Amino acid sequence: MIAKPRDAATLILMRGADHARTGIEILLVRRHTKSTFMPGAYVFPGGRIEAADYTRKAERICHGLSFKQAQDTIPGTSPPEKALAFFVAAIRETFEEAGILLAYRETPDFVAFNEDEKIRFTKYRREVRKGPFSFATIIDREGLKLATEKLFYFAHWITPEISPIRFDTRFFVAASPSKQEALEDEFETTAHMWITPQKVLKEQEMGLLVPFATLSNITVLAQFTSVDEVVASTRNKEIPTIQPTLTLRGWEYE
Repeated sequence: MIAKPRDAATLILMRGADHARTGIEILLVRRHTKSTFMPGAYVFPGGRIEAADYTRKAERICHGLSFKQAQDTIPGTSPPEKALAFFVAAIRETFEEAGILLAYRETPDFVAFNEDEKIRFTKYRREVRKGPFSFATIIDREGLKLATEKLFYFAHWITPEISPIRFDTRFFVAASPSKQEALEDEFETTAHMWITPQKVLKEQEMGLLVPFATLSNITVLAQFTSVDEVVASTRNKEIPTIQPTLTLRGWEYE
């Protein structure tokens, strides 16, 4: 029996490359070797949509993006709550897995954490992992708004039918907060790295474990010279649904 794909969201965090005048770096996290899906692989932060991401409260904790606007961005998604849930889940999962929270106390600056807040938000990460419904409560309690309007829809992939675990995943791109540092959670993720797309492609040839969909998106990102270029490429972009198939020649997709 073919497994039904579960809705999921992934966030590609980007920043300017430190070693060059042009170029970008992307954040990859390493999945725990005991994970049931892609153990030990380097991926973008992300995960499945939870019921907590669908609630009417979701719109209230988001800045600059309504249910209707989210549905316009991801056509064919119904109801509107589900469209916004992809954005919320992408931010929530990135917070859980990488410790980076795309949110505001006061716009337009992303939140930055002092030492006491780092301790408190580390505890929050564990709470959200155990109970996704706590995420909206935490955002409310801290007086924050999710920076959903800073996420740009980039790609849509569905795991091949041959896989026993499948996801219907929306990929988003966003500039990473400059005053936050990534930190793995030691539960789902055990390492992280900022790396240029070009270097990923080289290291993958030497054995770096990167899933096909992740690698394909990295190949696209390697064409750009700045974060602004990547964001600009998403404007009025038609996003095709990509579902690879396994043939005698290897993986293929249109």
